[in-house]
Amino acid sequence: MDVVKRNIEGMGGHVRVTNTPGRGSLFTVSLPLTLAILDGMIVRVGAEYYIIPITSIIETLRPKRDEVRRVEGHSDVINVRGEFVPVLYLHHIFDIPNAEPDASKALIVLVESNHQKMGLVVDELVGQQQVVIKSLEANADPVRGISGATILGDGRVSLILEINDLKPAAHISAQPTTASVAA
Repeated sequence: MDVVKRNIEGMGGHVRVTNTPGRGSLFTVSLPLTLAILDGMIVRVGAEYYIIPITSIIETLRPKRDEVRRVEGHSDVINVRGEFVPVLYLHHIFDIPNAEPDASKALIVLVESNHQKMGLVVDELVGQQQVVIKSLEANADPVRGISGATILGDGRVSLILEINDLKPAAHISAQPTTASVAA
């Protein structure tokens, strides 16, 4: 345990042990946020690049035009093996110009968070990569749907999506669609 503690402290972190007689011990390991690493899928929406955490991704699909439907008074949905999943257009949520507005010409990344599935419309899958998470809160106000940022290998900054916050963010923005109304 001493070796682990020294290595964590060497990285700028710390270990705290709380012992409660008769109940057990609690070990808390804290590392600087700059050392938080995430396996992510880099996606492109318009000219912007985003990171989707790999642990949230179920699958990726390219729907046919008639598979994405508008639910009266709500948003678009797609039927995935008998389950209707809400479709979120990232270019509407983050106001990105020049993105593909038609889900049947783009890709849908099916993600799950807190037992809720949703489809994220993206223009392109760029690739999978481990990224170092950088917090934005010290330098900017929080943005709903964004958990942090990273710098890609080519020097571009990419925002990391917070899947839990995307659905509420989508309801804030309007979602015009080219899909037909569900019967």
